[in-house]
Amino acid sequence: VVIVSLTMSAILVFFIVPLTILFFIYLSNILLLIYQRNSEVKADPLSDVWDSARKAIASFWDIYARIWHGYELHGVENLPEGPGILVYYHGAIPIDYLYFLSRLFLWKKRLCLSVADHFVFRLPGLKLLLEVTGVMPGTREECLIALKNGHLVSVSPGGVREALFSDESYQLMWGNRKGFAQVALDAKV
Repeated sequence: VVIVSLTMSAILVFFIVPLTILFFIYLSNILLLIYQRNSEVKADPLSDVWDSARKAIASFWDIYARIWHGYELHGVENLPEGPGILVYYHGAIPIDYLYFLSRLFLWKKRLCLSVADHFVFRLPGLKLLLEVTGVMPGTREECLIALKNGHLVSVSPGGVREALFSDESYQLMWGNRKGFAQVALDAKV
């Protein structure tokens, strides 16, 4: 009985939960595509035209976060009203960051542009979701432009390395990655 219970737990943790998250990510993209088609939206993905679609998707992820993980967010009032850089720890699956973005949008009606590794942009079928939620490759120049336009920009200096090799101690693995600090200095944020 114990072995069966452990086996079922392992299957749940290693297969069903990640597949469910992946399913909901693609479902979010499909909802954006439907919104784009029905509303005949041709606007820039970062424009306010997309806010009602963003709100629907953020609401879904916020409910999922509360039910599945009991997610709470504290300290949003400490974020600057203007531009700023948010630096975060990159877990194996940065789902908590997705929850943060959703709650931030719902509470502050604000996008936080996210720097992502190049492989994210090669994932099939996610182009619109990445554009509308403000995910970018994040060169220094792109980050500076985003900050000069008043956006929050988030970066995880540990990136994929931190995601693959970190453990429950949340030890930061930034290596020599200091570009985000230079961007902050250059943008005066």
